[in-house]
Amino acid sequence: MRLGPVYFVTDPGAPAPVPDQVRAAVAAGVPIVQLRDKEASDAQMLALAREVQPVTRAAGVALVINDRVQVAIDIGADGLHVGQGDGDIAAIRARIGPDMRLGLSVETLAQLEAIPTGCVDYLGIGPLRATATKPDAAPPPGLEGLARIIAAAPVPCVVIGGVNRGDAASLRRIGAAGIAVVSAISRAPDMEAAARALIREWNAE
Repeated sequence: MRLGPVYFVTDPGAPAPVPDQVRAAVAAGVPIVQLRDKEASDAQMLALAREVQPVTRAAGVALVINDRVQVAIDIGADGLHVGQGDGDIAAIRARIGPDMRLGLSVETLAQLEAIPTGCVDYLGIGPLRATATKPDAAPPPGLEGLARIIAAAPVPCVVIGGVNRGDAASLRRIGAAGIAVVSAISRAPDMEAAARALIREWNAE
């Protein structure tokens, strides 16, 4: 599962419906889409996942489910992403098995050091800036703080939280595997064009 250059996280509060967001991101060439909706029921998430999975599969794009372990298992998702409060990471790994990719949100070095060896495949680290799409996020650690986490991490890291156009070069320099974005795509007037621009920016020399 290729993380970079752009990892798109869906936004249920955006003007465009989530399936339209997914189609735009996929059309732009984003390699990975995370389906996230903190308010939806498991049944609603399962229905949404079943709606968008044919789109991602047809394009060879990885579909990751946020938080909902059983939904990820039920649809045979490419990956599951969980946060610090979503349960014991070793137990989650045991539940999903060895083949599904598992990502974890990390905000501090202490959280990084607490991860059991071999449990996760990648990390979502941040925030780069405070963001309205995750108001309960930790205070931004700054580029130096993010760089320390990336340097210490045994797996690839994507930076998430307030990432926008113009950030790719500095995040690539500190070793990020990619940028994870929500509103930079979902709230753009032209979502596909916004996603393409982010990809071009990351790939620029």
